[in-house]
Amino acid sequence: MALVSINAPGLSSGLLYNNGDNNARVCITSETNEFDTETIQDWQDEGFDVVYLPFNGGGKDYASRLMGVKEGCGVGENYAVIAYGEAANYCLDYYMKPMNSSRLCALVAYYPSNIPDTRLRFPQSLKVLVHLAGKSVDVTTQPQVAGLQGKRRRKTKPINPGNGTGERMNLAYPAFTYEYAEPGFAEHDMEEYDHLAADIAWTRTVQTLRKGFRRDVDLERRWEEHQEGKYFSTNLSKTMEGYTKDKTPSVTYGPTVSGGIGAQALRRFYQNHFLGRLPPSMRIRLISRTAGPDRVVDELYVSFEHSQEVPWMLPGVPPTGKRVEIVLVSIVSMRGGRLYSEHTYWDQASVLVQVGLLDPKLVPGSVQGVDRLPVVGRETARRILYEDPEVEQEDYHNRLIRRANARARRNNSSKASQADESAAEITLPGKKDGKGKTVLENRPALSRTVTEKSEQGKPEEEEDDGNATQTETTKPNPENGRHSVTVEDGDENGDE
Repeated sequence: MALVSINAPGLSSGLLYNNGDNNARVCITSETNEFDTETIQDWQDEGFDVVYLPFNGGGKDYASRLMGVKEGCGVGENYAVIAYGEAANYCLDYYMKPMNSSRLCALVAYYPSNIPDTRLRFPQSLKVLVHLAGKSVDVTTQPQVAGLQGKRRRKTKPINPGNGTGERMNLAYPAFTYEYAEPGFAEHDMEEYDHLAADIAWTRTVQTLRKGFRRDVDLERRWEEHQEGKYFSTNLSKTMEGYTKDKTPSVTYGPTVSGGIGAQALRRFYQNHFLGRLPPSMRIRLISRTAGPDRVVDELYVSFEHSQEVPWMLPGVPPTGKRVEIVLVSIVSMRGGRLYSEHTYWDQASVLVQVGLLDPKLVPGSVQGVDRLPVVGRETARRILYEDPEVEQEDYHNRLIRRANARARRNNSSKASQADESAAEITLPGKKDGKGKTVLENRPALSRTVTEKSEQGKPEEEEDDGNATQTETTKPNPENGRHSVTVEDGDENGDE
């Protein structure tokens, strides 16, 4: 990381971390004279020249130095500001004025203790993002009467969690809360550092800056190169090449906790437990892909014959010869255009059902009122692969729920019938047998097919023993090729 001074008016105490690529400039500003070097390095890796500007109590000198950040930018070039704490308070107020935000394309404020009136909007050309943390925040308002501005007022308000799991606030400018984090959560050298909150905030900040600078980054290319080495060419060098060099990469395959942390551990994992351990019959097809500012999410259909041990999915399980069809979801995080972390998930219960290690009908004796485990086999993968809302098809959703409801009604009906039969011994008329004795009339056995209507107005399903054969005759055949899939008829617990 090269450190050079900026020859620009008003920025005598600022330091520029120059990546040598003459890219866009990002000014980081905070209260202290020094700042978290890991964060500065991260922004360099993203391709920005980074200026660090200490707050030093603010005032006119600080305003002058803020204005000096843009000095030296070329024609048509803009800059962005990422402010922390007290510096965030100042910058939110300062850049609310259009005359001060010239050439500023993005402003990000981390855990300010004072924010502008939540009804006011920043200049339209400026992308703004606010990360709120802690118990409360001051809101500054300035009443206007007949076009005249009144005296500024500050009022402390509690920071309640925003909407949804993302905790977005309903303000005139984008703002998010972080309920489980405290101010300082995004700085690696602070005790309040919170890895999860910092990563979520980082993603949002990267997106805001990319929008501000109008930059598009191709993250898919690096991920595709990694997958080529991992799944198809099984080349260790190509598999490892895509990982970040400046940070500690990690891979976690959730259901079996396979993978590793750090380049050496990942190399051992791929060399000993992944590459060369994929069944020759394995086929992969991309169902969907979502590319964000710093990550890629893949939804993959994977099928194979279990002809050899697959350590990362079925460790210690000898080949069963069974066919497995499963959907994998991989969430891949990138830093500086390289792979930083990968989280992969699949339905392990479905895999175990398909290879014969889990029988849905075998319920522990200590569990009462359950006659079948709520799991399915390859049906999940096939339904997701062929699901098309525009094509008429059978109603396969909520099958297990309908079955459970039908079973509960049968049990209730059976109990009611037993009670009626007990009462009938006393109150119901009977027939005389050949010896003149009164006997009860025969009653038909309860049917296994429930014909009552469900809440949706559809008939309940007949009880399923788990061996029904599925036939996908109305679905189009997938194209051939290494990414193709071959869907064969078979029962849903994996038996051919």
